[in-house]
Amino acid sequence: MAVEFRLLGEIGVRVDSAEIDIGHARQRCVLAALLVDVGRPVTGDQLIDRVWADRPPYRARNALSAYLSRLRHLLADVPGLRITRGPAGYVLATDPASVDLHRFRLLVAEARAADRPADAAALYDRALALWRGEPFATVDTPWFAGLRASLAAERLAVGLDRNDAALAAGRHGDLVVEVAAALRAHPLDERLAGQLMLAQVRSGRQADALDTYRQMRGRLREELGADPGAALREVHERVLAGDAGPVPAVEAPALRAPAPAPAPAPPSPPPAAPAATVGNLPRRVTSFVGREADVARVVAALREGPLVTLTGVGGVGKSRLAVECAVREQSRFPDGAWLCELAPLDDDGPVSDAVAVALRVQQRQGLTIEQTVIEYLRGRELLLVLDNCEHVLAVAARLLDQLVQHAPGVVVLATSREALAVEGERLVPVAPLTAGDGVVLFTDRARTARPDLRLDGEHAAVVSEVSRRLDGLPLAIELAAARVRVMSPSEVADRLDRGRLLRLGSRGTLSHHQSLEATIDWSYRLLSEPEKALFTRLSVFTGGFDLGGAHGVCGGPGDTEDDTLDLLAGLVDKSLVTVRSSGARSRYVVLETLRAFGRERLREAGADDAVGRAHARYFAAQAGELGRSLHGPDERAWVERTLPDYDNLRTAFERAGADRDVDTALVLVTSVSELVHLRVGYEWARWAERALDLVDGDHPLRVAAIGAAARGAWNRGEFAEARALAERAGGVAPGRGTARIAYPGDVLADVALYEGDAVAALRHYEAEVRRARADDDPIRLVWTLYYVAVCRAVLRTPEQGMAAARESVEVALTTGNPTALSMAHYALGLVLKKSDPERALARFDEAAELAASVRNFWWHGIALMEAAATRAVHADPAAGAAALAVVLDHWDRVGDWTQQWLNLRYVVRLLVRLGADEDAVVLHHALVAAGKPSPLDARRFERAAAAVGADDDAAGALRGSALTGPGAVALARARLDAWARAGSPGSSALAGRR
Repeated sequence: MAVEFRLLGEIGVRVDSAEIDIGHARQRCVLAALLVDVGRPVTGDQLIDRVWADRPPYRARNALSAYLSRLRHLLADVPGLRITRGPAGYVLATDPASVDLHRFRLLVAEARAADRPADAAALYDRALALWRGEPFATVDTPWFAGLRASLAAERLAVGLDRNDAALAAGRHGDLVVEVAAALRAHPLDERLAGQLMLAQVRSGRQADALDTYRQMRGRLREELGADPGAALREVHERVLAGDAGPVPAVEAPALRAPAPAPAPAPPSPPPAAPAATVGNLPRRVTSFVGREADVARVVAALREGPLVTLTGVGGVGKSRLAVECAVREQSRFPDGAWLCELAPLDDDGPVSDAVAVALRVQQRQGLTIEQTVIEYLRGRELLLVLDNCEHVLAVAARLLDQLVQHAPGVVVLATSREALAVEGERLVPVAPLTAGDGVVLFTDRARTARPDLRLDGEHAAVVSEVSRRLDGLPLAIELAAARVRVMSPSEVADRLDRGRLLRLGSRGTLSHHQSLEATIDWSYRLLSEPEKALFTRLSVFTGGFDLGGAHGVCGGPGDTEDDTLDLLAGLVDKSLVTVRSSGARSRYVVLETLRAFGRERLREAGADDAVGRAHARYFAAQAGELGRSLHGPDERAWVERTLPDYDNLRTAFERAGADRDVDTALVLVTSVSELVHLRVGYEWARWAERALDLVDGDHPLRVAAIGAAARGAWNRGEFAEARALAERAGGVAPGRGTARIAYPGDVLADVALYEGDAVAALRHYEAEVRRARADDDPIRLVWTLYYVAVCRAVLRTPEQGMAAARESVEVALTTGNPTALSMAHYALGLVLKKSDPERALARFDEAAELAASVRNFWWHGIALMEAAATRAVHADPAAGAAALAVVLDHWDRVGDWTQQWLNLRYVVRLLVRLGADEDAVVLHHALVAAGKPSPLDARRFERAAAAVGADDDAAGALRGSALTGPGAVALARARLDAWARAGSPGSSALAGRR
């Protein structure tokens, strides 16, 4: 009996090709809600929320029981299907492959693991053919709406992957019409545009391909105010040259210049909702060989407990297996799958900081970085991969112990050479490859080096023997396979034998680890002397490097960059260096096992200190150039170039600190402070404090370091500490060209501004405007004019700030600097907000797009916040509620409570406008309890309290008020989500409240 459950279209069940009548709409919804989580428990409350949301029927549990009873009766004859109820909830048990949604995902996983593009394209086609229409089109509950939206995103992502595979397989003629239609449906998707251009040019339609690019560029400029990204420009250049190679990875337009904020997701996202665009898992650039049984074991363990640790010797493939499992499982985590690589950390290094950077989370006011990570993850459902834990075992275990206890929706997949010994940990030992899989891996990697190589007959036996003697260790096998570029497999085996590896290994006297080290040593000894020197020096880098870094730190005396590139290419060919990405600037990485070997050789040669100091000096020089370039028109290029080197910057600072190299330490913290503060987090401010401890007497950069440290405290909402740090400057201002955020006097003025003394802040900034004019410093002038406008808006005299705001725009235009332009547009929007809200909104949106284009999360956030507040007051309240919810999430991730409290004030105003007086009163008390001003003055508070039938004392006790900061955010988010769903422009639900 063939059974098919259908969710990808209208909900339905077919048995032996005959349609089963499964009842009316709500009963079908109950079945669908269980099928989405097939084999996993769903509580009664969850089912009620999914099916009825906030409008459940009288005695909803009785209605739910009736529907389940009817479904059991209707499906009683379906073999292998059971609907049961246990302590954890209701479970529908059946073969997942009988459900089209899960079959779709299984086919996609197979496609992504396929070795040949033609096979992958065929599997993608089979998966996409399962879609019969829009899922749950007639179901209106928030849970199903959220699932419908996420499934649409998943389908689009799979379609894009299918297009790449089909193009690689030569099916360009079949794709032109289909991709053109998809681009009409998604007119701003640059990846689709690139695929269409390649399909057109490969079909002999070069003029059409060029026209597609012109149209796409026009739409991007008109809709987003942005030019095509580097990848699409590369496709354009290929078309012009008549070269239609593989389509490069195209940056999502939303990351470059986001459109207005979308409505937030439902409060109870579906557990199985895909996260195709959420997370930071690396793109797989080589095939995954074997280990299907290991994948099944790991996946099963991930579904049974909160922490799974893959253990095994170095080089056995733990990291590759972890990433593969994460890729296959990420679709069941609504908040995505995130990889945190711990290898760049020193022994017992800052694991919590590394996790925060990977998750793009900043430290919160009053919390340690570890507490911040826990609080951020507490209400989220995601998969966190912690790679290479062995050298930070105790620190990682402490963090994971807290995560397991306090973040029930988070599952951790760790790799380590030994167990973490955390309660609830499930260990999955990773064994070497089987003999057959070892042969497949050697063959695959060897053919990458020499596509014409035949490994049958005598060669096959040699390869099998090499794999066996290398103990099935993937890294050792790949190193050996890389040598077939210059020798036959038999010669590879002979060379290994001369190194005594095979002979000793055959007697069983070498452990797996010794076999690997011997293979690495053999590969190393076959290098030329210049290659050996470069390889060992490259071990100083953490988190990867580019060609400029390799040459600047490791290049030999008299070598040119081309000389270094030739040596680096040789190391890549021999699998000792891996190409991590290939965009505008390629980056490279030395795998941790190889890096440890290189570091040991460097120490043996007595060169580790010299190379470490060269590394620190190089990145200090890069930081100095970055600091200057962030104030120019090339800000975006420098941000994209430098952010991948964050781990190297940390390592450089630690080396400077260990050497008490004051100059290098201060150059690093002052030059990079703006990049890191506004794009990564506030960890750098603590480094600035540590650098100040090195200063003995005066130093030209001391005041800027004080400013950087003080600004970090201000961002964290620690005003007393910020004031104390800033006052250490003694009123001295740093020199021209200092990072925008590193002026101690500005921090003191901002503390005054946020504590209610806008007059004092205005006096400071008016004086600084005069100083900036005298110094002919346009970047500083934009900053100070911006703040004059802000102070005037706070003082409720925005018209008196109009001249400063307009001048800031004029000056910013002369700089071409995106952050300066963002600030200026924001300032003008602020003074226009009350008199001309429509023009103000346009300015705020422009400011947000400019900030996002250079990954400036702080100005992006405040522009989004003012735009949301303006929409809440002057436009549709539902749109305002949705936008304010997005801003809540933004500051929640950034960790800036100074801005989050301000955002909560805007939320209170909107709730009063909507008539949600009880919630407004609760949030009012949260603000007051935190020492923050509330938008409800005495008269407004009394009116709101009266509306809920409560006096001051009773209103203060409403629902446990006053809430903590996170509690206030949670309440605000839930209420905003509800109001965002309640109506849209012109809806009757809100018409009476405007």
